[in-house]
Amino acid sequence: MKKNFFVVAFIVVAGGWWIAARPGDIVTDLGLTIEQVQETTFTNVTSAEFSTPYTQKVRQLAKKIPEGSRAAAVQALGAVVRSYASSADFKNRYQDWLKNKYQISDDQTREAAQNQSTTMNDVKSAYNQQAAMVQNAYSQMPPSALAMMIQSQIQVAQQELSETEGAEKDAKTQELTELKRLQAISKTKPEEFKKQYVAHFDKMLQREMAKSMGKAENDLNESKQKAQDYQKRLADYKAAPSVHAALKQRLTDFIALAGSVDFDAQLTKQGYKMEFVNPQYRNQSRQWKLLFRMGKEPVLAARSFAQNWVKELESKK
Repeated sequence: MKKNFFVVAFIVVAGGWWIAARPGDIVTDLGLTIEQVQETTFTNVTSAEFSTPYTQKVRQLAKKIPEGSRAAAVQALGAVVRSYASSADFKNRYQDWLKNKYQISDDQTREAAQNQSTTMNDVKSAYNQQAAMVQNAYSQMPPSALAMMIQSQIQVAQQELSETEGAEKDAKTQELTELKRLQAISKTKPEEFKKQYVAHFDKMLQREMAKSMGKAENDLNESKQKAQDYQKRLADYKAAPSVHAALKQRLTDFIALAGSVDFDAQLTKQGYKMEFVNPQYRNQSRQWKLLFRMGKEPVLAARSFAQNWVKELESKK
């Protein structure tokens, strides 16, 4: 069922009475607050189903309202709703709601664009750049500092060796042997040690890069898929109705619905409830039936208000 903005904006009870009190103080007369009216207005613009979260106290106040002033009350409450719907706060809330609905953010937009344009060559280039920075840093270090580093590497290699098996164990054994060989040189030929250690470290980085490229490619593909999914959400977000269009659509829906109600329809008692004599009316939506129960005076007043609002919105295009 379509949600209808005005069915909620002007309705106090689903039981079927229109609010009507002093037009100048309509919100207070009903025991409501401006914040409650604003929240209900926003909720019913953005929800799939309309709701009327009013208390029993509000309903009792509404039932005491006599006929004759109901149209004025509709106009008064409509003015409160229109004022809020035209405010910057409402527009900002609507945009925030859309962003949350489609999970859109500036950070994600930038990240998606970057992921879509990134290639494996970019990944390799970034890895090589980082490796070059590390190599340059090592090249600037004295042999004594590198000797301390290789001692730590040997300890780590020994620990890893005890936890591996098969081909991996053989590879780590070779690595440990080479590290010990380099360590021995560090004590007798420090400069030669530095030269060979830097070269060894470069080869190790290249091996690690080769090993990690498979995972990097999978990660990149996943990132591109996520970016593609995000771009679809972004397109849906950009195509979503603006607050101006959403309001106009709600108003237009209400105008059509209110204009379709036959306020002269006859009722007959069937068991414990009243039913329409015309069987076609029995299949009408609950919103249609709700407007029927409210009566011609307030519904036509609300329809007229909605028509004037639509004209105003169209003039601001």
